[in-house]
Amino acid sequence: MVTIADVAKKAGVSKGTVSSVFSKKRPISTEVTERVLSVAKELNYFPNHAARSLAMKKNMIIGLKMPTIDTELSSFDLKVINGVVKKCTECGYRVLLDRVYENENSAIFSRDPVDGIILLNPKDEDPRIVHYKKMSLPYVLIGRPNKEDVDTKFVDNNNIETVKEVGEFLIGNGHQDILFLNASFGMTVADDRKEGLKRAYENFSLPFNEENVFYNDQNRYKNASDYGFYSLLETYKEKKYSAIIADTDRVALGVLRAARELGIEIPNDLSLVALSNNETLALETTPKLTSIELFPEKLGEEAAEILINVLKEQLAPRQKMIPAELVIRDSCKNLIQSASRF
Repeated sequence: MVTIADVAKKAGVSKGTVSSVFSKKRPISTEVTERVLSVAKELNYFPNHAARSLAMKKNMIIGLKMPTIDTELSSFDLKVINGVVKKCTECGYRVLLDRVYENENSAIFSRDPVDGIILLNPKDEDPRIVHYKKMSLPYVLIGRPNKEDVDTKFVDNNNIETVKEVGEFLIGNGHQDILFLNASFGMTVADDRKEGLKRAYENFSLPFNEENVFYNDQNRYKNASDYGFYSLLETYKEKKYSAIIADTDRVALGVLRAARELGIEIPNDLSLVALSNNETLALETTPKLTSIELFPEKLGEEAAEILINVLKEQLAPRQKMIPAELVIRDSCKNLIQSASRF
């Protein structure tokens, strides 16, 4: 069996250099890297991940906690995974994906052999954060921690400003009765998004109606699409909103499905904005869906980079904000322009 010593001898470098080429523990020149990789390929040498982990006294594995009640991962989730895997691969780490849903009553936490954790969907009072702090296991959030938590490192969009922009876009187009299908109650992103919409109303000196903010009850709805579908189906006859802000594009798909069943035309009767941007889906819906691009791959990359820097005992920022972008398509109507035509 070919060993690291064989590769080092033929490449004319030390075993430590060969190890660093594969582990990316320290920078190696392009010339030496290419020579080592060429020799390794010629000799059919493949690095032993377990042996390298033992030598470095690290598992060289990062856990990605991505709990979801949907059977399929969303476009947002897949892009986050791509970003995490890309950065981890560059730095010699593997990624262990965990989709187990952990609630407040869960006493089961992963004992996986990981060096650190990336967590998604944080809550105001998140038992996972408490647990990993007690374990002294490094972790980074994608999403904002509790405001009283001044230690946790995280990567996020500025959700207050993002939804404020969406709210001002809709209000500026004449929509005052807006139904907001928010994320689950207690999630920090839900808090920030509601605050953003409230600020949009305040900026136009309009009253903000808390009753127009719904929260995804994951015990009631089996998936995000059902949340959008039943929320519109069960409320539209009682109160007709002129616009809906949907938590995700999947929630928006449920809204579109309910609209067809109710005979509602989008955007003529109802405008719709999704707070995520599956571009393929958005362009294939009729009408094309106005969305918010959250740049999930960038969120994943930055979270992984912060965590890896922590693991290397290098400086890392406590927080990093990724700007979001409103992508205007065809699912919103300007009521002011329409009224001026008559």
